[in-house]
Amino acid sequence: MVLSESAQKGLITAQIAALFCNISAVMALLTLDIPLALIGFWVSGGIRKGNTAARNMCILLRIADMLVMVIIWFAVKMAGVPEWLDILLIAAAGFMAFIDIWLLIVLIGNKGLKQYFSEMSGAESEQND
Repeated sequence: MVLSESAQKGLITAQIAALFCNISAVMALLTLDIPLALIGFWVSGGIRKGNTAARNMCILLRIADMLVMVIIWFAVKMAGVPEWLDILLIAAAGFMAFIDIWLLIVLIGNKGLKQYFSEMSGAESEQND
């Protein structure tokens, strides 16, 4: 299948977004959130293949992840943890917030990525006919 020039750029962006989804899934594994990690790995593969449902699921996961991160951060702050653990938590939350915000911006606003998903879903529907 031949992609347009815009979709080729979107393919490269999709590969990077899939990598960030994998990083998010690994971070979910570190917090023992197995279901979120499994969904994250599935979403990563779907983004690589140009699956629009995976893109939409990733957007929802990133929004939910930011909300959960804030809840966990407040819970840990209220628990009165040692300063080194507080610093580690802030660094990890900052890293995840960067990944979440970057993924949201790219998945929602990147024109090349939208073109890639559009062409891949068009090719998939032609194959099914």
